[in-house]
Amino acid sequence: MRNNTVVTIGDRSYLWGVFLLIASMRKSGMEEPVIVCAAGCGERESRILEGLGGVRVVPAPPTARTLACSKPDAMLLADTEFVTWVDCDGFFTGNVSEKLVPLSPGEIHIRMRGEAENALAFASHRFGGDGRVIPAEVLEAWRKDVPGAGEAAPGIPRCCSDCLLSLHRSHRSLLEAWRDQMARVLPSGNVGVVDRRLPFYHQLDESVLNSLLCFLPGAPRVSDEYRLDREPEALFVHFVCHPKPWVGWTPSSLPKFGRYLDVVDYAVEAGLELPGPLPFSLRRENRAWCSLLAGPVLYRHKFKRLLRRMKTQGSGR
Repeated sequence: MRNNTVVTIGDRSYLWGVFLLIASMRKSGMEEPVIVCAAGCGERESRILEGLGGVRVVPAPPTARTLACSKPDAMLLADTEFVTWVDCDGFFTGNVSEKLVPLSPGEIHIRMRGEAENALAFASHRFGGDGRVIPAEVLEAWRKDVPGAGEAAPGIPRCCSDCLLSLHRSHRSLLEAWRDQMARVLPSGNVGVVDRRLPFYHQLDESVLNSLLCFLPGAPRVSDEYRLDREPEALFVHFVCHPKPWVGWTPSSLPKFGRYLDVVDYAVEAGLELPGPLPFSLRRENRAWCSLLAGPVLYRHKFKRLLRRMKTQGSGR
């Protein structure tokens, strides 16, 4: 759909992710123009991404926080009827152009978390209740922070995941409010995509967006169903865990090895300029090794992350 722009963001460490996300679109016949907000990338990286066709690479908006907090700024660059944000650490299994955009201009197409998943999101905070709905204490804080919230009931019972969202240009005001609200309620500093020190906004950009979907006057209605997690040939697969597949496979990501390598094969066979030599983990002949190493790769990453956290806490004393 050429009346919809797909927007994503990434730095050099995510170049393979951005490249394969867009390659999965082109492999499937998706013709949407793509805007990539690139951080720390030069002419070579831009040339590689633009070689996929219909791609515009622009510098990532400056931010004192994680790049994820630049999502609304990036989406505001689109001038088509619809704009769709997609996290770059994922891919499409087929042509989902008709499923990306909301069914009506008054909706936002986004995935609402299930009850069990919502509970996991609040598992480390003691708000009372079982977390299967947004805790009352969180809602109270959000209501106070959102301008014009009033006394209306929350617009959603559970949080939504902002790894993929699509909306009509008539709701650009939501994007502006999202950008401005993050500037008001989130501290400066890049601590990653989660900050457990913040009781009401620990998921940073995602928490702020959910506060607005709950209480912002005129916010779009969340779609009744998310349409990209049902049909095997029409999925958005999001690699949530670290490390990402171009670094190493984990037990949760490994089942998508074949599908993801289909995208790699497409890029190679099409003669596209690649981000670099194929990593070990993106070579089909290494599947057995990737499977054997999936557990150790995951725990190695967790151990390194723990060491970084201990170092950061120690330096802050």
